[in-house]
Amino acid sequence: MRKIFRLKALAIATIFLFEGVIAHAQEKYTLALNWVPHAIHYGIYVAQAKGWYRDNGLNIEIQRGNGSADTVKRIANGSAEFGLADAASIVVGRSNGLNVKLVAAVIGRAADAIYFVKNSNIKTPKDLEGKTMGAQAGETSLNLLPAFAKSAGIDYRKIEIVPMTVPSKIPSLVLRKVDTIVTFNNEEPMVIDAGKKAGLKIGRFLFADYGVDYYSVGLIVSDSMLAKNPKAVSVFVNETMRGYAYAIEHPEEAADIFAKINPASGRDLMLAQWRFVQANILTTTAREHGLGYIDEGKMAKTIALMKEFQNVTGDVKPSDIYTMRFLKRIDAHR
Repeated sequence: MRKIFRLKALAIATIFLFEGVIAHAQEKYTLALNWVPHAIHYGIYVAQAKGWYRDNGLNIEIQRGNGSADTVKRIANGSAEFGLADAASIVVGRSNGLNVKLVAAVIGRAADAIYFVKNSNIKTPKDLEGKTMGAQAGETSLNLLPAFAKSAGIDYRKIEIVPMTVPSKIPSLVLRKVDTIVTFNNEEPMVIDAGKKAGLKIGRFLFADYGVDYYSVGLIVSDSMLAKNPKAVSVFVNETMRGYAYAIEHPEEAADIFAKINPASGRDLMLAQWRFVQANILTTTAREHGLGYIDEGKMAKTIALMKEFQNVTGDVKPSDIYTMRFLKRIDAHR
């Protein structure tokens, strides 16, 4: 009788344990992108499609973003647990009480660029003075235009900013409604393609070529999430960076995966875009220390840059902005 009782108790305990495992396996999280899905998000979609999140207990729903600043707010207020946002928005957000941290750097080299039509009297940055520039109000590239201008030796106040939405920028450039636009250089394939269709050749000035280099887009979580669920954070960070490594080593497959989930994006165009993105991921630092690595000195320079050219209040330190506590070494070879 006692043996039967023990067997029943063991069976009940096993059921509860099994249900607990299933419940954990089905734990749901939201991952907020910084913008609409595009090539910069290859690593995330690869990790999801390969089942790497799911196999490690994370049921992740990927949602589009509405700019890094908005994603930082969503992570801070708990409407999303994981996110992708630029370091500039984290620095500004942190100074305004949004307790969010960078846990891995995806884009380790600044990708901001100014595009213009060749043969439009623009050959050097000095020629931007007196010209019009299409930009979305509040975007990081526009906010850092004064930094580019300072390094390039021009007066940014002599550039007329024409506010517009992101989808309007490239058409406005090739239709000659504005002289220039400012955006990330992963948009370059689309800018060049639009230019070709209009019979135009496109030129650019890359901010990083003029000394404006800082940490751009990375993986973010809230301080609360770091404290309450470090295991989930660790899975998110490392499986995502594993996804980026895989995408770098298998770009054609990554393009297929992304196109299947986002069929309207245009596979070949996104693949062309990815070649620019991965160049800003696989930096010298990433090759030396692994993908996602954050250097304290460069982060200090990033903060200093934001303090000079953005609305940052209070004493914000590198330790406030990022943590390397969860990131394991993940290498990519190509």
